[in-house]
Amino acid sequence: MAEPAGDHVGDQVSVEIVATPEKVWAVVSDVTRMGEWSPVCRRCEWLEGWVGPEVGARFVGHNRQMGVRWSRECVITTFEPGRELAFETLFRGAPSTLWRYQLEPTESGTRVAESYEVLAMPQWVRAVRRVPGMRHRSQVQGRRGMQVTMERIKATVEAP
Repeated sequence: MAEPAGDHVGDQVSVEIVATPEKVWAVVSDVTRMGEWSPVCRRCEWLEGWVGPEVGARFVGHNRQMGVRWSRECVITTFEPGRELAFETLFRGAPSTLWRYQLEPTESGTRVAESYEVLAMPQWVRAVRRVPGMRHRSQVQGRRGMQVTMERIKATVEAP
């Protein structure tokens, strides 16, 4: 059973992309492309009946890290074209992690922020996080993964 995360677990990274918010949005809002950018997510696919992003739309993300594979059903909770996309991953049908992509126009293009917040975690994850050094290692890996994702999105959007 997953329990509330308790102490705040989450992070945020951002990158400036030399492109309009509309051009960035066209890329970021297509969750089926996440496998192109994320070092953890391998692919996402819409669940039956859904063909694109909107509030309530569901998809499944297939992930792999350090030889471990897992999939999570996700539900889009915020969909504001050109501004924000957010979705929750579900663990045993309950919200587990909230992922958010926020776009903000700048003088030279668009600032994109990717963030996550753990809403609940299984007891075994809590136990692993109590092992000395594991909490810090997890935070470093998470931040590094988001930085890679943001840089890959930037490269995709800015490519000719």
